[in-house]
Amino acid sequence: MKVGVIAGINYPWTVFQGKPNYGCDFGWNKWNSHTGVTAHAGDVLADFQTMATTGIEVARWFVFTDGRGGVAWNSSGELSGFADRFFDDMDAALDVAASTNVRLCLVLVDFAWVDDAVRRAALDSGAFIERALDPFLDRYGSHPAIHSLDIINEPDWVTEGLATNPKRGVWPLDALRAFVRACADRIHEQSSALVTLGGGQVKFAREWDDPAYALDIVQIHSYPDVRYQHRDESVFARTAADFNLTKPLLIGECPHDPRAHPAGHLSPAYSLEDYLRLAREGGYLGAWPWSFKGVDAFGAPRLAAFREDRAAFRQSPTETGNS
Repeated sequence: MKVGVIAGINYPWTVFQGKPNYGCDFGWNKWNSHTGVTAHAGDVLADFQTMATTGIEVARWFVFTDGRGGVAWNSSGELSGFADRFFDDMDAALDVAASTNVRLCLVLVDFAWVDDAVRRAALDSGAFIERALDPFLDRYGSHPAIHSLDIINEPDWVTEGLATNPKRGVWPLDALRAFVRACADRIHEQSSALVTLGGGQVKFAREWDDPAYALDIVQIHSYPDVRYQHRDESVFARTAADFNLTKPLLIGECPHDPRAHPAGHLSPAYSLEDYLRLAREGGYLGAWPWSFKGVDAFGAPRLAAFREDRAAFRQSPTETGNS
């Protein structure tokens, strides 16, 4: 699959009445309330209009996260289907994406879903595929505003043999592979959307390239910490080709300002401009900063950097034909 650099960003969820709306953008939530897209559609449209004017092509947006919203659970703790208003909110989100020409990379579940044994069973048993993914694809599989489906965000934090904290590695690697492959097969059968997985660490790029997952895009997240450089590999001073993968490589999350970071993290002196240049010159599919809404201590990026990077790309020798 031959692809060029994609200008993308992590939305990754809305802010509702001043609070990050993690897990509650689509349908009713476990608190029996609704703060989804249709509850503040004007705000969401304004966000996407801003992205469009900046030249952003894809917004990465989390859907079911840890299971707190968007899906319904019965009294036995089994996943029973979609929460009320899910389709209203997803329809509205796709309408916004289509009207602004900013396509969506929809992240189906977050690694925190796996922390709960009952909810993890919904992934292992096939209930999630049968009662959430399949009907989702029936309704939206051919929607042109969907660029890609990210099956699970950063599963390496909770997978045996990959988790940095062994006590949190509760999901067998074979179970992860089976779940992702089953989802990928369903998506490929019913949709033209690209399939990916949000790998939480650079060093596992080759794991996600394994044919067992059947992904279209290998995705890694880069959050280097200068105090613990041994914990992960770096993307800097490396091209995508240096990873020796069979699929395009996307830096699906990255910081954007070394001065903006959580208290327990110390970012090296790499800016968003550095990441965008790395993607453009290093053959990556893109470098998508975290996050448009500034939902945590990493803050919101300087969006003008996208326009500036596009201008630099147009003026590059490769683009102009000069040598």
